[in-house]
Amino acid sequence: MDEAKTWRDRIRGRLGQRAGRGLAGAAFLWVAKWAVVVAFVFAGCGPIGPIPGGALDGEIGPAVVTDWTFANDVDNAQLETRPDDPHSVNTWWGTVDGKLYVPTSMILGPKDPTGRSWVAHVSEDDRVRIRLADRVFERRALRLPYGGHEYETARRAIEARYEIAVEDRDPERTVWIYRLDPR
Repeated sequence: MDEAKTWRDRIRGRLGQRAGRGLAGAAFLWVAKWAVVVAFVFAGCGPIGPIPGGALDGEIGPAVVTDWTFANDVDNAQLETRPDDPHSVNTWWGTVDGKLYVPTSMILGPKDPTGRSWVAHVSEDDRVRIRLADRVFERRALRLPYGGHEYETARRAIEARYEIAVEDRDPERTVWIYRLDPR
């Protein structure tokens, strides 16, 4: 508790040094709070780090993609669920034989996929959108049978992409994998 109080006191001290006292200090804090809000608005509606976002923006990609290997050159991807009230998250992905796959968490967060809000959304409505670079692709998320050939092939590809060795797998974590198919 003392450590938290010390941290708060240091922050308040720094803000006080910059802002002065009284009304000037309050005005500074008000402006600083609104600057943060405006920054989030201008950053877009997509997710920021682990914080989920809303509807994804970007050029709409083609309805049919026969080869997703171009996704291997993309650094970040976001997945949007719940079309009627969009919810987006940053996600991992992999490609195999021109198909695109998205896993549930492989290393962080709930060990049971049903603990993730986006997974619950997909269970209710399989329509999703994925943003790769500046393009958004409208798809359906089809969950692969756990342990089947396609599942294992997709899992190996995703683990290779993110450099997760088989021996580093968490035996208590259940990973679901979705293939993103055309709508």
